[in-house]
Amino acid sequence: MKKKISLTKGKSIFIVDLILIPVFVLVIYSGLKLHVAGQADNHEIWEHWAHYHIITGILSIIFGWLHVKAHWGWYKGLVRKGIGKKSRVTLILSLLFLIEITTGIILVFFIEGGNSSVGMWHYRLGLAMILFLLIHLISRFSLMMKGLGWRKKRRS
Repeated sequence: MKKKISLTKGKSIFIVDLILIPVFVLVIYSGLKLHVAGQADNHEIWEHWAHYHIITGILSIIFGWLHVKAHWGWYKGLVRKGIGKKSRVTLILSLLFLIEITTGIILVFFIEGGNSSVGMWHYRLGLAMILFLLIHLISRFSLMMKGLGWRKKRRS
């Protein structure tokens, strides 16, 4: 009989959170390289970074969804009780992530060229998202390390 892995119990939730760090670093890096390549005349380099950014973007959607699923109670509480004392940074980050996914899908399937107005909005909102990602991560990093059991215990 297989043991079911729960995203809300044990270390699983923290492992998904930990995986998100390098995934988002790769998305950010490829997005910045894509933007720089878009300013140059070499379409081949731009296309390379576009493919890389799409692949890392898909990974961010997969692991981002697992992260949201693991924290689904937070979102349900937001709908039921309102923002209250909930983190506004998390709320803004969630909204930015949805907009980034939406504009990314529009760019991949419906619009040619990243220098379009949608492409530039995707880029600018991505820059804003970096700030909120850093704040979100820094404010929760010690909790994640503790949840993974990586924090040294103090001896008395």
